[in-house]
Amino acid sequence: MAADFPDHPFWDFSLRVYGSDGVPEACLALQERHQIDVNVMLYCCWLGASGRGALDGSEIALVCETVGDWHRDIVRGVRAVRQRLKGGLGAAPLALSEPLRRRIAKIEVDLEHVEQLMLAESLAREPDEGLDAARRLADAIDNVGAYFAAAGIAPDEADATETATVLGPAFAGLRGKAVARAAHSRLAG
Repeated sequence: MAADFPDHPFWDFSLRVYGSDGVPEACLALQERHQIDVNVMLYCCWLGASGRGALDGSEIALVCETVGDWHRDIVRGVRAVRQRLKGGLGAAPLALSEPLRRRIAKIEVDLEHVEQLMLAESLAREPDEGLDAARRLADAIDNVGAYFAAAGIAPDEADATETATVLGPAFAGLRGKAVARAAHSRLAG
C-alpha cells in the first residue's frame, strides 16, 4: 500500500530538479564526499529559488535539527539495508533478494518524502514574488553555503560545480553559465 502524501511545491521542485540530467550524480557525489543530507541541500535550493530568501545560522541549525534524527536513524538505516542487498547477499538467492531491494528502494523514497515534508514545515516563509532570478540564485547558493558551513564543509571547486549542476534546472532561464559562475564565486571564491 502506497503512502498518501499531501501535495507540496518543495516535493514537486525536488522531483523536477533531481530528474534532470547530471543532478542525481552531483547529489550522490556530494553525499558520498561529505555525508550531506541531499534533502536538506534541495531544501536550501528550493527556499532560494522560490523566493523565500536566505537562511541565517540559527535557521539552518533548526532545519538540520528538525530532520537530523529521522535522516540518520531512518533514511540512512533503510538505505544501508538496500545497499547491502545490491547484487545479492550470501546464500540468499538473487531472484528473491533483488525484488526485496527494489521494494526497499520505494520505501526509501517515501521516507525521503516524509523528510521533505518535515523540512517544509520547519520554516514558515512566504515567497517574495518581487525577487529577480539573480537574487533568488544568490539566496539559493548562500543557503547551500550556510548548510555546508553548518556541516563543517569548506566547499571547493568540485562542490561549487556540483551545486551549480543541482541548481541549473531551477534557473534554466538564466543565460549561459551564469549559475556555474555564481556558484563558483559565492561558494569557492
